[in-house]
Amino acid sequence: MAASKTHEIKTRGITILQNGHKEIRRLKKASHTPSIHGHKVWNSSYVVMDYLKRKPPAKGSHLMDIGCGWGILGIYAAKRLDLQVTGVDADPDVLPYLTLHAELNGVDITPLRCRFEKLTRKKLEGVETITGADICFWDELTPVLFKLIRRALKAGVRRIIIADPGRAPFYALAELCQEKFNARVIERRTANPKPASADLLIIEAD
Repeated sequence: MAASKTHEIKTRGITILQNGHKEIRRLKKASHTPSIHGHKVWNSSYVVMDYLKRKPPAKGSHLMDIGCGWGILGIYAAKRLDLQVTGVDADPDVLPYLTLHAELNGVDITPLRCRFEKLTRKKLEGVETITGADICFWDELTPVLFKLIRRALKAGVRRIIIADPGRAPFYALAELCQEKFNARVIERRTANPKPASADLLIIEAD
Protein backbone atom coordinates (compact mmCIF):
# COMPACT_ATOMS: atom_id res chain seq x y z
CA MET A 1 0.00 0.00 0.00
CA ALA A 2 1.51 3.32 -1.03
CA ALA A 3 1.40 5.83 1.79
CA SER A 4 2.50 9.40 2.36
CA LYS A 5 5.36 9.83 4.82
CA THR A 6 3.47 12.71 6.43
CA HIS A 7 1.71 11.88 9.70
CA GLU A 8 3.64 8.64 10.20
CA ILE A 9 5.56 7.36 13.20
CA LYS A 10 8.31 4.82 12.66
CA THR A 11 9.37 3.05 15.85
CA ARG A 12 10.60 -0.41 16.82
CA GLY A 13 10.58 -1.53 13.21
CA ILE A 14 6.92 -0.77 12.55
CA THR A 15 5.01 2.11 10.97
CA ILE A 16 2.09 3.80 12.71
CA LEU A 17 -0.26 6.28 11.06
CA GLN A 18 -1.38 9.34 12.98
CA ASN A 19 -4.83 10.87 13.00
CA GLY A 20 -3.91 13.41 10.34
CA HIS A 21 -2.86 10.76 7.81
CA LYS A 22 -5.05 10.55 4.71
CA GLU A 23 -5.81 6.84 5.25
CA ILE A 24 -6.97 7.46 8.83
CA ARG A 25 -9.10 10.36 7.64
CA ARG A 26 -10.55 8.10 4.94
CA LEU A 27 -11.69 5.57 7.55
CA LYS A 28 -13.25 8.28 9.67
CA LYS A 29 -15.14 9.61 6.66
CA ALA A 30 -16.43 6.09 6.11
CA SER A 31 -18.05 6.35 9.58
CA HIS A 32 -15.50 4.15 11.33
CA THR A 33 -15.43 6.22 14.51
CA PRO A 34 -14.24 4.20 17.54
CA SER A 35 -16.45 4.56 20.59
CA ILE A 36 -14.52 2.75 23.37
CA HIS A 37 -11.31 4.81 23.55
CA GLY A 38 -9.96 3.28 20.34
CA HIS A 39 -9.15 6.58 18.66
CA LYS A 40 -5.34 6.46 18.96
CA VAL A 41 -2.36 4.35 20.02
CA TRP A 42 -1.95 4.43 23.81
CA ASN A 43 1.54 4.88 25.23
CA SER A 44 1.37 1.77 27.40
CA SER A 45 1.55 -0.27 24.19
CA TYR A 46 5.16 0.81 23.65
CA VAL A 47 6.11 -0.22 27.18
CA VAL A 48 4.70 -3.71 26.56
CA MET A 49 6.60 -3.92 23.25
CA ASP A 50 9.86 -3.21 25.05
CA TYR A 51 9.10 -5.81 27.70
CA LEU A 52 8.29 -8.44 25.07
CA LYS A 53 11.53 -7.66 23.26
CA ARG A 54 13.48 -8.44 26.42
CA LYS A 55 11.38 -11.47 27.36
CA PRO A 56 9.87 -12.74 24.09
CA PRO A 57 7.40 -15.60 23.80
CA ALA A 58 8.47 -18.63 21.78
CA LYS A 59 8.59 -17.88 18.06
CA GLY A 60 5.46 -19.00 16.27
CA SER A 61 3.40 -19.12 19.46
CA HIS A 62 -0.02 -17.50 19.72
CA LEU A 63 -0.36 -14.04 21.28
CA MET A 64 -3.78 -12.53 21.88
CA ASP A 65 -3.94 -8.76 22.33
CA ILE A 66 -7.17 -7.88 24.13
CA GLY A 67 -8.70 -4.44 23.80
CA CYS A 68 -6.35 -4.14 20.84
CA GLY A 69 -7.63 -0.88 19.36
CA TRP A 70 -5.60 -0.13 16.23
CA GLY A 71 -3.66 -3.35 16.75
CA ILE A 72 -0.19 -1.82 16.97
CA LEU A 73 1.03 -3.99 19.84
CA GLY A 74 -0.04 -7.15 18.02
CA ILE A 75 1.49 -5.92 14.77
CA TYR A 76 4.81 -5.44 16.55
CA ALA A 77 4.57 -8.95 17.98
CA ALA A 78 3.85 -10.44 14.56
CA LYS A 79 6.49 -8.49 12.64
CA ARG A 80 9.36 -8.30 15.11
CA LEU A 81 8.84 -11.39 17.28
CA ASP A 82 7.40 -13.78 14.68
CA LEU A 83 4.26 -14.56 16.66
CA GLN A 84 0.82 -15.66 15.54
CA VAL A 85 -1.48 -12.84 16.67
CA THR A 86 -5.18 -12.36 17.31
CA GLY A 87 -6.39 -8.81 17.96
CA VAL A 88 -9.53 -8.66 20.09
CA ASP A 89 -11.75 -5.64 20.57
CA ALA A 90 -15.41 -5.10 21.40
CA ASP A 91 -15.67 -2.09 19.10
CA PRO A 92 -16.18 -3.08 15.45
CA ASP A 93 -15.09 0.37 14.30
CA VAL A 94 -11.47 -0.11 15.43
CA LEU A 95 -10.93 -3.26 13.40
CA PRO A 96 -10.56 -1.42 10.05
CA TYR A 97 -7.69 0.54 11.65
CA LEU A 98 -6.09 -2.76 12.68
CA THR A 99 -6.46 -4.13 9.13
CA LEU A 100 -5.01 -0.93 7.68
CA HIS A 101 -1.92 -1.08 9.91
CA ALA A 102 -1.44 -4.81 9.40
CA GLU A 103 -1.43 -4.29 5.62
CA LEU A 104 0.92 -1.31 5.92
CA ASN A 105 3.38 -3.37 7.99
CA GLY A 106 3.07 -6.53 5.92
CA VAL A 107 1.73 -8.87 8.60
CA ASP A 108 -1.33 -11.05 9.07
CA ILE A 109 -3.37 -10.37 12.20
CA THR A 110 -6.58 -12.24 12.98
CA PRO A 111 -9.22 -9.70 14.05
CA LEU A 112 -11.83 -10.83 16.56
CA ARG A 113 -14.75 -8.69 17.65
CA CYS A 114 -15.51 -9.88 21.15
CA ARG A 115 -16.18 -8.49 24.62
CA PHE A 116 -13.92 -9.57 27.45
CA GLU A 117 -16.66 -11.57 29.16
CA LYS A 118 -17.33 -13.46 25.92
CA LEU A 119 -13.75 -14.74 25.60
CA THR A 120 -14.54 -18.30 26.62
CA ARG A 121 -12.03 -20.96 27.61
CA LYS A 122 -12.52 -22.50 24.16
CA LYS A 123 -11.54 -19.22 22.44
CA LEU A 124 -8.48 -18.98 24.71
CA GLU A 125 -7.20 -22.49 24.09
CA GLY A 126 -3.90 -22.53 22.25
CA VAL A 127 -3.00 -18.98 23.28
CA GLU A 128 0.37 -18.75 25.03
CA THR A 129 0.49 -15.03 25.79
CA ILE A 130 -2.19 -12.40 26.41
CA THR A 131 -1.41 -8.69 26.33
CA GLY A 132 -3.55 -5.67 27.03
CA ALA A 133 -2.55 -1.99 27.15
CA ASP A 134 -4.74 0.65 28.80
CA ILE A 135 -7.72 -1.68 29.08
CA CYS A 136 -8.69 -1.37 32.77
CA PHE A 137 -10.05 2.18 32.83
CA TRP A 138 -13.50 1.66 34.41
CA ASP A 139 -14.29 0.19 37.83
CA GLU A 140 -16.65 -2.35 36.29
CA LEU A 141 -13.81 -3.73 34.17
CA THR A 142 -11.84 -4.91 37.21
CA PRO A 143 -13.99 -8.01 37.97
CA VAL A 144 -14.51 -8.69 34.27
CA LEU A 145 -10.77 -8.78 33.61
CA PHE A 146 -10.09 -10.79 36.76
CA LYS A 147 -12.51 -13.50 35.60
CA LEU A 148 -10.98 -13.41 32.12
CA ILE A 149 -7.51 -13.92 33.58
CA ARG A 150 -8.78 -16.85 35.62
CA ARG A 151 -10.36 -18.44 32.54
CA ALA A 152 -7.19 -17.86 30.54
CA LEU A 153 -4.99 -19.62 33.08
CA LYS A 154 -7.40 -22.55 33.18
CA ALA A 155 -7.29 -22.67 29.37
CA GLY A 156 -3.51 -23.03 29.44
CA VAL A 157 -2.33 -19.47 28.80
CA ARG A 158 1.23 -19.20 30.13
CA ARG A 159 1.65 -15.44 30.57
CA ILE A 160 -0.62 -12.39 30.77
CA ILE A 161 0.69 -8.82 30.63
CA ILE A 162 -1.64 -5.91 31.38
CA ALA A 163 -0.21 -2.38 31.18
CA ASP A 164 -1.64 0.82 32.61
CA PRO A 165 -0.39 4.33 33.41
CA GLY A 166 -1.77 4.11 36.94
CA ARG A 167 -5.55 4.10 37.19
CA ALA A 168 -7.35 2.92 40.33
CA PRO A 169 -9.27 0.08 38.58
CA PHE A 170 -5.96 -1.34 37.33
CA TYR A 171 -4.47 -1.36 40.82
CA ALA A 172 -7.60 -3.06 42.14
CA LEU A 173 -7.14 -5.73 39.47
CA ALA A 174 -3.47 -6.09 40.37
CA GLU A 175 -4.31 -6.58 44.04
CA LEU A 176 -6.84 -9.31 43.23
CA CYS A 177 -4.38 -11.09 40.95
CA GLN A 178 -1.56 -10.94 43.49
CA GLU A 179 -3.86 -12.55 46.06
CA LYS A 180 -4.98 -15.39 43.80
CA PHE A 181 -2.32 -15.97 41.13
CA ASN A 182 1.41 -15.91 40.49
CA ALA A 183 1.38 -12.19 39.76
CA ARG A 184 3.58 -9.15 40.20
CA VAL A 185 3.60 -5.47 39.21
CA ILE A 186 6.66 -3.74 37.76
CA GLU A 187 7.15 -0.17 36.55
CA ARG A 188 8.72 0.47 33.18
CA ARG A 189 9.51 3.60 31.16
CA THR A 190 10.17 4.41 27.54
CA ALA A 191 11.53 7.46 25.76
CA ASN A 192 10.23 6.65 22.27
CA PRO A 193 8.27 7.81 20.41
CA LYS A 194 7.79 10.10 23.43
CA PRO A 195 8.49 9.76 27.17
CA ALA A 196 5.98 7.52 28.93
CA SER A 197 5.73 5.17 31.88
CA ALA A 198 3.39 2.35 32.79
CA ASP A 199 2.95 -0.33 35.39
CA LEU A 200 2.90 -3.87 34.06
CA LEU A 201 0.78 -6.50 35.77
CA ILE A 202 2.42 -9.80 34.88
CA ILE A 203 0.62 -13.05 35.65
CA GLU A 204 2.34 -16.35 34.92
CA ALA A 205 1.06 -19.89 35.06
CA ASP A 206 2.29 -21.85 38.07
